[in-house]
Amino acid sequence: MESGPWMRHLSAATFSSTLALALTLSRPLFAQGGPPLLTDDPDTPGPRHWEINLSLLREWSRHSRLSEIPRLDVNYGVGRRFQLKVEAPYLAKEEDRAHAVNGPGDMVAGVKWRFLGQEGQHVAWSVYPQYEFNIAHASVAKGLVEDGHALLLPTELTLEVHPIELGLEVGRSFSSGRPDEWFYGVATEASVARRLELLGELHGEKGDEATELIVNGGARYQATSRLTVMLAVGHAVRGSADRPRLLVYAGLQVNAPDRFAFSPPRPPVR
Repeated sequence: MESGPWMRHLSAATFSSTLALALTLSRPLFAQGGPPLLTDDPDTPGPRHWEINLSLLREWSRHSRLSEIPRLDVNYGVGRRFQLKVEAPYLAKEEDRAHAVNGPGDMVAGVKWRFLGQEGQHVAWSVYPQYEFNIAHASVAKGLVEDGHALLLPTELTLEVHPIELGLEVGRSFSSGRPDEWFYGVATEASVARRLELLGELHGEKGDEATELIVNGGARYQATSRLTVMLAVGHAVRGSADRPRLLVYAGLQVNAPDRFAFSPPRPPVR
Protein backbone atom coordinates (compact mmCIF):
# COMPACT_ATOMS: atom_id res chain seq x y z
CA MET A 1 0.00 0.00 0.00
CA GLU A 2 1.39 3.41 -0.96
CA SER A 3 2.23 5.83 1.84
CA GLY A 4 -0.01 8.77 2.60
CA PRO A 5 1.03 12.40 2.05
CA TRP A 6 2.19 12.80 5.65
CA MET A 7 4.73 10.02 5.12
CA ARG A 8 6.02 11.33 1.81
CA HIS A 9 6.48 14.82 3.24
CA LEU A 10 7.99 13.82 6.58
CA SER A 11 9.80 16.89 7.95
CA ALA A 12 13.54 16.27 8.13
CA ALA A 13 13.94 18.99 10.75
CA THR A 14 11.26 17.53 13.00
CA PHE A 15 12.64 14.00 12.63
CA SER A 16 16.21 15.07 13.39
CA SER A 17 15.22 17.24 16.35
CA THR A 18 13.09 14.52 17.94
CA LEU A 19 15.86 11.93 17.55
CA ALA A 20 18.51 14.26 18.98
CA LEU A 21 16.34 15.13 21.99
CA ALA A 22 15.61 11.47 22.76
CA LEU A 23 19.28 10.55 22.64
CA THR A 24 20.32 13.57 24.70
CA LEU A 25 17.87 12.82 27.50
CA SER A 26 18.98 9.17 27.68
CA ARG A 27 22.28 8.52 29.49
CA PRO A 28 24.75 6.98 29.08
CA LEU A 29 25.30 6.91 25.31
CA PHE A 30 27.13 4.05 23.62
CA ALA A 31 28.22 3.49 20.04
CA GLN A 32 27.02 0.45 18.19
CA GLY A 33 26.11 0.19 14.55
CA GLY A 34 24.85 -2.73 12.51
CA PRO A 35 21.20 -3.72 12.17
CA PRO A 36 18.83 -1.95 12.17
CA LEU A 37 21.23 0.87 11.18
CA LEU A 38 23.04 1.27 7.85
CA THR A 39 26.32 2.20 9.57
CA ASP A 40 28.30 -0.84 10.74
CA ASP A 41 30.55 -1.20 13.80
CA PRO A 42 33.76 -3.09 14.74
CA ASP A 43 31.96 -5.69 16.88
CA THR A 44 32.13 -9.41 16.06
CA PRO A 45 29.90 -12.28 17.32
CA GLY A 46 32.69 -13.94 19.36
CA PRO A 47 34.42 -17.30 18.92
CA ARG A 48 32.15 -20.01 17.44
CA HIS A 49 29.10 -17.77 17.92
CA TRP A 50 26.43 -16.98 15.34
CA GLU A 51 24.60 -13.73 14.72
CA ILE A 52 21.65 -14.14 12.33
CA ASN A 53 19.54 -11.15 11.27
CA LEU A 54 16.20 -11.71 9.54
CA SER A 55 14.57 -8.45 8.48
CA LEU A 56 11.89 -6.74 6.41
CA LEU A 57 12.48 -3.35 4.77
CA ARG A 58 10.07 -1.06 2.94
CA GLU A 59 11.37 1.98 1.04
CA TRP A 60 9.15 4.68 -0.45
CA SER A 61 10.51 6.95 -3.20
CA ARG A 62 8.73 9.49 -5.36
CA HIS A 63 7.84 7.07 -8.14
CA SER A 64 8.57 3.61 -6.71
CA ARG A 65 8.28 1.34 -3.68
CA LEU A 66 10.96 -1.27 -2.91
CA SER A 67 10.66 -4.07 -0.34
CA GLU A 68 13.06 -6.65 1.05
CA ILE A 69 10.89 -9.65 1.95
CA PRO A 70 13.07 -10.68 3.70
CA ARG A 71 16.83 -10.05 4.00
CA LEU A 72 18.85 -12.84 5.57
CA ASP A 73 22.19 -11.80 7.11
CA VAL A 74 24.30 -14.61 8.60
CA ASN A 75 27.49 -13.91 10.59
CA TYR A 76 29.91 -16.33 12.28
CA GLY A 77 32.69 -15.51 14.73
CA VAL A 78 36.13 -16.99 14.11
CA GLY A 79 38.05 -16.29 17.28
CA ARG A 80 37.46 -13.02 19.09
CA ARG A 81 38.50 -10.72 16.25
CA PHE A 82 37.21 -12.20 12.98
CA GLN A 83 33.71 -12.43 11.51
CA LEU A 84 32.53 -14.21 8.37
CA LYS A 85 29.39 -12.82 6.74
CA VAL A 86 26.99 -13.66 3.92
CA GLU A 87 23.69 -11.91 3.22
CA ALA A 88 21.09 -11.54 0.50
CA PRO A 89 17.55 -10.14 0.19
CA TYR A 90 14.50 -11.16 -1.80
CA LEU A 91 13.20 -8.00 -3.49
CA ALA A 92 9.79 -6.74 -4.61
CA LYS A 93 9.46 -3.47 -6.55
CA GLU A 94 6.46 -1.40 -7.57
CA GLU A 95 6.68 1.58 -9.92
CA ASP A 96 4.06 4.07 -11.06
CA ARG A 97 2.17 2.82 -14.13
CA ALA A 98 4.15 -0.44 -14.18
CA HIS A 99 3.65 -4.02 -13.06
CA ALA A 100 5.20 -5.14 -9.79
CA VAL A 101 8.29 -7.35 -10.13
CA ASN A 102 10.18 -9.51 -7.65
CA GLY A 103 13.24 -11.72 -7.42
CA PRO A 104 16.51 -12.35 -5.56
CA GLY A 105 18.73 -9.37 -4.81
CA ASP A 106 22.51 -9.27 -4.89
CA MET A 107 24.47 -11.43 -2.45
CA VAL A 108 27.22 -9.97 -0.25
CA ALA A 109 30.05 -11.98 1.34
CA GLY A 110 32.69 -10.49 3.61
CA VAL A 111 35.28 -10.85 6.36
CA LYS A 112 35.59 -8.42 9.29
CA TRP A 113 38.86 -8.10 11.20
CA ARG A 114 38.85 -6.06 14.40
CA PHE A 115 42.57 -5.38 14.80
CA LEU A 116 42.30 -2.97 17.74
CA GLY A 117 40.26 -3.08 20.96
CA GLN A 118 36.97 -4.85 21.52
CA GLU A 119 33.41 -4.25 22.69
CA GLY A 120 33.37 -2.25 25.93
CA GLN A 121 36.78 -0.61 25.49
CA HIS A 122 37.51 3.04 24.72
CA VAL A 123 38.66 2.36 21.17
CA ALA A 124 37.79 -0.43 18.72
CA TRP A 125 38.78 -0.45 15.04
CA SER A 126 38.10 -2.89 12.21
CA VAL A 127 38.33 -3.36 8.47
CA TYR A 128 35.51 -5.16 6.65
CA PRO A 129 36.15 -6.05 2.96
CA GLN A 130 33.05 -7.35 1.19
CA TYR A 131 32.17 -8.60 -2.29
CA GLU A 132 28.72 -7.99 -3.82
CA PHE A 133 27.55 -9.93 -6.87
CA ASN A 134 24.47 -10.89 -8.89
CA ILE A 135 22.94 -14.28 -8.18
CA ALA A 136 20.01 -14.12 -10.65
CA HIS A 137 20.20 -12.66 -14.17
CA ALA A 138 16.39 -12.41 -14.17
CA SER A 139 16.59 -9.81 -11.39
CA VAL A 140 18.92 -7.71 -13.58
CA ALA A 141 16.50 -8.00 -16.51
CA LYS A 142 13.59 -6.89 -14.30
CA GLY A 143 15.47 -3.84 -13.08
CA LEU A 144 15.62 -5.02 -9.46
CA VAL A 145 19.43 -4.87 -9.32
CA GLU A 146 22.17 -3.43 -11.51
CA ASP A 147 24.28 -5.73 -13.63
CA GLY A 148 27.79 -6.36 -12.34
CA HIS A 149 29.67 -6.74 -9.09
CA ALA A 150 31.31 -4.51 -6.50
CA LEU A 151 34.16 -4.59 -3.98
CA LEU A 152 33.38 -2.73 -0.76
CA LEU A 153 36.28 -1.61 1.43
CA PRO A 154 34.99 0.02 4.65
CA THR A 155 36.65 0.61 7.99
CA GLU A 156 34.75 0.97 11.28
CA LEU A 157 35.86 2.84 14.39
CA THR A 158 34.32 3.24 17.85
CA LEU A 159 35.54 6.12 20.01
CA GLU A 160 34.56 6.92 23.57
CA VAL A 161 34.36 10.64 24.36
CA HIS A 162 32.87 10.69 27.85
CA PRO A 163 29.94 10.60 28.43
CA ILE A 164 29.18 9.42 24.88
CA GLU A 165 30.64 7.03 22.34
CA LEU A 166 30.52 7.51 18.59
CA GLY A 167 30.60 4.83 15.92
CA LEU A 168 32.19 5.92 12.63
CA GLU A 169 32.34 4.13 9.29
CA VAL A 170 33.85 5.22 5.98
CA GLY A 171 34.52 3.19 2.87
CA ARG A 172 34.80 3.03 -0.89
CA SER A 173 32.77 0.89 -3.28
CA PHE A 174 34.54 -0.16 -6.50
CA SER A 175 31.92 -1.30 -9.00
CA SER A 176 31.87 -2.78 -12.50
CA GLY A 177 29.65 -1.03 -15.00
CA ARG A 178 28.70 1.89 -12.72
CA PRO A 179 30.48 4.74 -10.93
CA ASP A 180 32.47 4.06 -7.78
CA GLU A 181 31.06 5.54 -4.54
CA TRP A 182 32.16 6.74 -1.15
CA PHE A 183 29.94 5.84 1.81
CA TYR A 184 30.13 6.95 5.42
CA GLY A 185 28.14 7.05 8.63
CA VAL A 186 28.06 8.27 12.23
CA ALA A 187 26.00 6.29 14.78
CA THR A 188 25.25 6.22 18.49
CA GLU A 189 22.79 4.58 20.87
CA ALA A 190 21.25 5.24 24.27
CA SER A 191 20.26 2.65 26.89
CA VAL A 192 16.90 3.82 28.22
CA ALA A 193 16.07 0.61 30.09
CA ARG A 194 17.77 -2.66 31.01
CA ARG A 195 16.76 -4.31 27.74
CA LEU A 196 15.91 -1.32 25.51
CA GLU A 197 18.24 0.84 23.39
CA LEU A 198 17.45 3.85 21.21
CA LEU A 199 19.59 4.30 18.10
CA GLY A 200 20.46 7.14 15.76
CA GLU A 201 22.67 7.65 12.73
CA LEU A 202 23.55 9.93 9.84
CA HIS A 203 24.50 7.88 6.76
CA GLY A 204 25.72 9.17 3.40
CA GLU A 205 26.69 7.89 -0.05
CA LYS A 206 28.52 10.00 -2.65
CA GLY A 207 28.95 9.01 -6.27
CA ASP A 208 28.96 11.01 -9.51
CA GLU A 209 25.46 12.29 -8.79
CA ALA A 210 24.14 14.18 -5.76
CA THR A 211 25.18 12.96 -2.32
CA GLU A 212 22.43 10.97 -0.61
CA LEU A 213 22.14 11.65 3.11
CA ILE A 214 19.84 9.58 5.36
CA VAL A 215 18.79 10.30 8.94
CA ASN A 216 17.84 7.05 10.68
CA GLY A 217 16.42 6.36 14.13
CA GLY A 218 15.41 3.10 15.75
CA ALA A 219 15.39 0.77 18.72
CA ARG A 220 16.61 -2.63 19.89
CA TYR A 221 14.79 -4.68 22.51
CA GLN A 222 16.66 -7.68 23.91
CA ALA A 223 13.83 -10.13 24.55
CA THR A 224 16.16 -12.93 25.70
CA SER A 225 19.89 -13.66 25.69
CA ARG A 226 19.41 -15.10 22.22
CA LEU A 227 16.69 -12.94 20.63
CA THR A 228 16.62 -9.18 19.91
CA VAL A 229 13.78 -7.26 18.24
CA MET A 230 14.89 -4.38 15.99
CA LEU A 231 12.97 -1.43 14.48
CA ALA A 232 14.06 1.65 12.53
CA VAL A 233 12.60 4.54 10.54
CA GLY A 234 14.65 6.69 8.17
CA HIS A 235 14.35 9.63 5.80
CA ALA A 236 16.67 10.91 3.06
CA VAL A 237 17.21 14.60 3.76
CA ARG A 238 19.38 15.08 0.68
CA GLY A 239 19.88 13.35 -2.65
CA SER A 240 18.41 12.87 -6.11
CA ALA A 241 14.76 13.47 -6.94
CA ASP A 242 14.06 9.75 -6.52
CA ARG A 243 15.80 9.45 -3.13
CA PRO A 244 14.03 7.44 -0.39
CA ARG A 245 11.31 9.57 1.22
CA LEU A 246 10.69 7.00 3.93
CA LEU A 247 12.39 3.77 5.04
CA VAL A 248 10.84 1.38 7.56
CA TYR A 249 12.79 -1.59 8.96
CA ALA A 250 11.70 -4.44 11.24
CA GLY A 251 13.82 -7.42 12.14
CA LEU A 252 14.88 -10.14 14.53
CA GLN A 253 18.43 -10.94 15.60
CA VAL A 254 19.27 -14.44 16.83
CA ASN A 255 22.51 -15.06 18.75
CA ALA A 256 23.55 -18.70 19.04
CA PRO A 257 24.34 -20.37 21.31
CA ASP A 258 23.86 -16.99 23.04
CA ARG A 259 25.34 -13.49 23.07
CA PHE A 260 29.09 -13.73 23.66
CA ALA A 261 30.40 -11.72 26.64
CA PHE A 262 33.68 -9.97 25.86
CA SER A 263 35.49 -9.81 29.19
CA PRO A 264 37.83 -6.89 29.92
CA PRO A 265 41.52 -7.54 29.22
CA ARG A 266 43.44 -9.11 32.05
CA PRO A 267 46.06 -6.94 33.79
CA PRO A 268 49.69 -7.96 33.15
CA VAL A 269 51.21 -10.39 35.62
CA ARG A 270 53.98 -8.88 37.73
